[in-house]
Amino acid sequence: MPKYTLKNYSEEFLPLQEKVGKEVTKEWKDFGQSSAERLKQVYSQPDFDPETRHYAFSGNDLVGFLTSKILPVGKDGIKKASLEFPLVLPGHESCADLLYQKAEETLKKKGVKIAEARVGEIWKGTIDKAKKYGYKYARDMYVLLELKVDKARVKSTTGIIISTYDHSKDFNDIVKIFVEKLNWTEKAARDNFETINKEKEQNPIHLIYRENNKIVARILASKNKENPKRFEIGTLYCENEKYVESLLINVIMKVKALKGTEISTYLSGKALAFEKYFQQIGFNRIGKIDCYEKKIDTTKEKPTLSEN
Repeated sequence: MPKYTLKNYSEEFLPLQEKVGKEVTKEWKDFGQSSAERLKQVYSQPDFDPETRHYAFSGNDLVGFLTSKILPVGKDGIKKASLEFPLVLPGHESCADLLYQKAEETLKKKGVKIAEARVGEIWKGTIDKAKKYGYKYARDMYVLLELKVDKARVKSTTGIIISTYDHSKDFNDIVKIFVEKLNWTEKAARDNFETINKEKEQNPIHLIYRENNKIVARILASKNKENPKRFEIGTLYCENEKYVESLLINVIMKVKALKGTEISTYLSGKALAFEKYFQQIGFNRIGKIDCYEKKIDTTKEKPTLSEN
């Protein structure tokens, strides 16, 4: 068995993390390994804890990593953390358990009582890892929907007049919505919209709808970096479901104009209730991602892996 060295976060690891993540998840459906630049942004947030990012090296080569994040304590008073199962290069599967054990030990020391993980068939291997490490289904998280643009069922009218996002006019209002309605931190929201505005070529479809001079709906469609004919809808915000169809029709028309052939999206949270509108227009459900949980036993020195 190869010998592995485990290390905590260092900024110099980010390009390697991107490379390993893309290689391990290349057959996953719409996982979207973040770029080193995006990781640097995320890891610069005030709540970032470098002790919750674990990296496995074989010699000087990064061969696997695991990320986790301690979550804000909710009304139940229970300290929780989100955790992504180890991503490990082929031939180095034996370091996955080392990474997981290190992560659980770290979370236990930090007082975490429950760990959450994202699990689904479309993310290869996550169901097996959930069983191995003793996680159980807790709730639905995301639904993945896809549309072949030439199969879209759209009307000739969009019903309401949708506007293109104007960064100089809409920035503060949309940041406020993401903070107050979608529970983002203000820094994360500001960084997100600054990046979208900076990378307009990558994010060519960014629409809002105002009612009585108030933003009541927003949608973003970005080009997939590997396949520019595939567009991905980001966080959808609608105060009322009556706006959803018009937003989608506008996006489809603009994707067609840009010679796009496919559109995909993950619905989550309150937006899960909008799935029917996506399906009416022609989107198909491809799969779903669920939240699995595990209670961390703070009475043990080391976590015990399930044999299942």
